[in-house]
Amino acid sequence: MFFIPCRFEKTIPAAINPACIVTGVSGYAKQLALSIPKSHNGKIKLIEFVNTPDLFEGYEIDVLADKITVRYGLDRSAIYAAATLLQMHNTDGIFECTLKDSPDCEFRGYRVYLPGHAYFDGFKKMVDTLAYYKYNTIILEVGGAMQYERHPKINEKWLEFAKETHKYSGMTEEIEFGFDWSKNSIHTENAEGEVLTKAEVKQLVDYCKSRGLAVIPEVPTLSHSDYICLAYPELAERQNDPYPDTYCPNHPDTYKVVFDIIDEVCEVFNPEIVHIGHDEMYSSCICPRCQDLDPAEEYAKDITKIHDYLKAKGIRTMMWGEKLLPVVTADGKVYGGAGGRHYRKGKRIADHPVLFYCQKMLPRDIIMLHWYYVFGIQYDFVYHTHGYTAVYGNLSASNVEHWRARKNLGIKGGAPSNWGSNDEIYMQRNGQFFNLVFSAYALWSHDYDNNRFAEIFTKTLDECYRLKYGKLEERPYIEIVHTTDAWFKYKPFWCGIFIQKEKYLLGNYELTYDDGTKTSFEVIYGENISSEKTPYINGADNNAFDEITLTESAIKEISYSTVPFVMDGRTVYKTAFPNPYPQKKIKSLEYIPVKPAKVELISYRATL
Repeated sequence: MFFIPCRFEKTIPAAINPACIVTGVSGYAKQLALSIPKSHNGKIKLIEFVNTPDLFEGYEIDVLADKITVRYGLDRSAIYAAATLLQMHNTDGIFECTLKDSPDCEFRGYRVYLPGHAYFDGFKKMVDTLAYYKYNTIILEVGGAMQYERHPKINEKWLEFAKETHKYSGMTEEIEFGFDWSKNSIHTENAEGEVLTKAEVKQLVDYCKSRGLAVIPEVPTLSHSDYICLAYPELAERQNDPYPDTYCPNHPDTYKVVFDIIDEVCEVFNPEIVHIGHDEMYSSCICPRCQDLDPAEEYAKDITKIHDYLKAKGIRTMMWGEKLLPVVTADGKVYGGAGGRHYRKGKRIADHPVLFYCQKMLPRDIIMLHWYYVFGIQYDFVYHTHGYTAVYGNLSASNVEHWRARKNLGIKGGAPSNWGSNDEIYMQRNGQFFNLVFSAYALWSHDYDNNRFAEIFTKTLDECYRLKYGKLEERPYIEIVHTTDAWFKYKPFWCGIFIQKEKYLLGNYELTYDDGTKTSFEVIYGENISSEKTPYINGADNNAFDEITLTESAIKEISYSTVPFVMDGRTVYKTAFPNPYPQKKIKSLEYIPVKPAKVELISYRATL
């Protein structure tokens, strides 16, 4: 199993045949339990689910030779129990045992954009993956990508903006870094630059809820409000910005629009929590209405006004919390709410507002998404000492130092974030599958701490590979071990940076069968092969975080389609391609280069 239960007793080592009759539960938990493959010669077995409310998100499983009994608390914990049985089948097989399990962290989330129309099925597959790895929350950024009946102009301008920023890779960076002031990053991957109807969004929300996920809409306000300001430029704080991204909190019409947006989002999501954004806030107290006011006070007033509006609806507020933190690094650089002078290519650009004083001005029932955890445990205390609930945002659990100490001090969990497309290859190359699987272990398992990093890192690579391909011995694949001397500096593909396949295509494998039939597979850097020089984190000596953060992104990128490992001092990559003719005997496999880089085929085999 990927997760190790907090109490586990294996009574008989031999595997038994899985069950095929399920009672006592309905919905996705029953669907998962019924999906467990059964042996062709096995007896009919029974899986009986029994609701036991005091288990809450936990569950207990007793596996006997003729019956499996599952006791679960919340409805979603029935899904977790069924997922555990499926995980047992996918690895060691289902055997007689008794186990009891429950989550270590109460908040286990994933933050994503709405999918474009072409990616609805992929989005649902991703949601199923979240349930399988026992996540309980999904945060969906809405922005301009959902239909607004009260403000159709927002959708019109959003479509125009997205079309413009999708003209070529990197145009968004030209906008973000093309002015003499700091700007928000640009999120036109949301819904792939499209607009979903309310009915379509409701369908996605309902699907998430059917998988046991609480759904939190993210409604960017104040900052990242380009979808508002492009439709209503008179609301922009910077009137000289052709791509305004921050509204003026003192314009008389601002909250008429903001609250209309919130109302329409709440009608579709029916949420218990709304995420109001407020990250990367750089343009404050610039316009004539605000220029003599205090930025921290104005920031706090805007948050409080929206918080109070939501609270009147019985809805709790969540936000990005970095502006509460006066971050100063050892080399004197400032981040978060510390303000300070900022430079680009040696040129001073506009000073960032000092905002961290707002930490004392906000309602304490706001949930803070803490994505500055990499700056050190000392910044966790800002939230703890001021009485805020804090969870890690943009979570990459493999990058969190002092995990157990920080959890014990009060961090309630966390959420990895996807700032790119929901397309599968974008998710892989942005490290999403690795982050989701590794973070799932850290968030769920009571035994995780940094001294287990190397073990869980390797375990995650294997699990991601299994997640993509399943049990290769049961499927027709050509499994290959190879490597290359090509090297591309790692970079993420989000905020308007698109994968250009022709840049990364190294060549093709041509597979010839005994009867002369041929087929071919593309060899693509970052997708199914990477550099032999990419450092691989292997063993307890590599637990130093200064080394990890420099090397692991390239390994995460290739994780899912491959398993990287070290051979003769080089990093090599095991990958697999579907075998279209498993009944035919293979005669040869030849590499045909497209680029001059060397690709070394080390070994291959046909499965099934």
